[in-house]
Formats: sequence, C-alpha cells, structure tokens
Amino acid sequence: MSDLNLSILGFPAVNPELKIELRDPATRTVVKEAQPFLDGTVRMSRLDPGAYELAVTHVNLATPVLLRQIRVLPVGDTRIQVLIDPSKFRNLPIEDIPDANLGPVSDAAQGVAETVLPLAQKQPGEAITAADWNAMASSIRDLALAVGELTRLVTPVGHNHGELERKIEEISGNFATLLETLSAAMTELQRQIQGERFRKQVENVLAAADVDPTQGTGKEFLDIVGRLSTNITDSPARFGRTARTTGVQLGTKLEQLLDAKADDEEFLNSPQVKQLSETVDLLKQQQTTTHVDELQHQRKVDRTLGSGGLVDVLGREG
Repeated sequence: MSDLNLSILGFPAVNPELKIELRDPATRTVVKEAQPFLDGTVRMSRLDPGAYELAVTHVNLATPVLLRQIRVLPVGDTRIQVLIDPSKFRNLPIEDIPDANLGPVSDAAQGVAETVLPLAQKQPGEAITAADWNAMASSIRDLALAVGELTRLVTPVGHNHGELERKIEEISGNFATLLETLSAAMTELQRQIQGERFRKQVENVLAAADVDPTQGTGKEFLDIVGRLSTNITDSPARFGRTARTTGVQLGTKLEQLLDAKADDEEFLNSPQVKQLSETVDLLKQQQTTTHVDELQHQRKVDRTLGSGGLVDVLGREG
C-alpha cells in the first residue's frame, strides 16, 4: 500500500470548498475522496499502486475544476502538485446556505405555552404555590433560551452575510476588470483617431506652405507626428511622455517653417497654422497617467479644436 501527498496551488480562497476524488480510470468509480486543508494539502493513505483519475470538484461548479491522470508509485510516498485556474471561479452563483431548522425552537415555544396555560386560569384570591412559581420561572427561562437559539439560527453573529459579501466583492472585482479593459480599448481608439487628425493637420499645413510631404522638411513633420500612431498600446504615462515630446518637436519644426515663410502673411495667418499651433499646445499639456484622465484630455482636445476627431479624419459631408 502507498500514500499520496497532494498540493493544490493557484487559488487558496476556494480550498475549503474543494473536494478531491480518486477514480478508477476504467470504471470512473470513486476509490477515495477527501477535502484539502486550508493550505491546499491533502494526504490519502493506503492506496494500491497504479493509475488513477484525479478529479478536483467544487460545490458551485457543474464540471470538475481539474481532471487529470496520475500514478501512485509502489515505493515511498507519491507527491503531486496541481495548479487550478482562478478564472473558473468567476461569476459563481451565490452560495446556497442551508435553511435553518426552526423546528426545535418552535417545539420549545409550544412547550412553554402549554406549561403556563394552567397558570393563566387563576382566580382572584387563589394562592400561587411554589410549584406554580417554579413552573412560570422555568417557562420564562425556556422561552429565553429558545429566543436566543432563534437569533443564532436566522441571523449570523454580527449580522454578517459572508456569502453575499464574497459575491459583492467578486462582482466588484469583475466590474473593475471590465471597466479597465473598456477604458484601455477606448483610449487606444482615441489615440488612433487623434493621431490621424494631427497627421491630417500637418498635411494641411504642408500643403498651404507648398512643401513636399515625401521628403525633407515635409517628411520630418510627418515622421514626428507618426510616433503617436506607432505607440498606441503604451501605458497612459508612457504615451503621455511620447505626446509631450511630439508636441515639443512639432512646435520646433513649425517655428522653423514659419521663419522660412516669414514673408508669406497669408500662410502665417492661415487657419491651418492656427489649428496646428493649438494642437502643439495640447500635446505639450498631456500629463495624464491613467486611462480615465487621458480620455478626459482627449475630450478637451475635441472641445478646443472645435469638433470630434473622427469628423476631422473622415471629413464633413455636404
């Protein structure tokens, strides 16, 4: 006979609700079952050496948490570690807490009623004997004990509802994860839209200045603004640094272009130059470190530039 030492890793919070089954791999009949300690360790003794099917189940899951083949060695203890996936325990139903058995409390209250009933029929002037007094006192004591037992059965100590607290905590965690995922996706979409908007602004300035965008100064402009589109998956803090650097470099190139066109009053006062100058200032101001803050900054960009970024990218109809 051999012993099996099993260690369950991955999600200690559910260890108390797990059940371990060793099954015959041919017939699927359960050979031995046990529950792990809080640390996830299980010891099964006096096992015949050979192959088994190990099943880890949870009371709230219809299918096993883990199912795998193992082999118990004929010599010495067999030591096995298994890793369970915490994602299997998301969105679990609220624990089914067994209904409290109130029958004994009801019986005790009924017994008190029957005991004190004769005492309620005393007539004026009739003596209350020691036996009557003792029966009444004993009934009051029994009633007090029954009420105390009732409070323990129907309301947890301290009025906590552990199953609801755990479910609320799980829902809060799932919602926070979903919100973070959606915020990240929305932020990256806004980065792409704003990046295309800024590139289009640069192209408009180059066209107004009659600068070839494929070489020289024109290509340098587009290379600078293009960094925003190549770093859309960065963290908010990292992307913020990229945006500020882009703003500084774009502002420097714009100043150089304005100096070169100093004699062209129409170009200097053109709406294309004014809009790109506003964009440069907005890029320099991007100090965001979270997805939520960055989305707020993108809304500020839309308000400052006077329209939605997607409208500028796709153009207006009519």
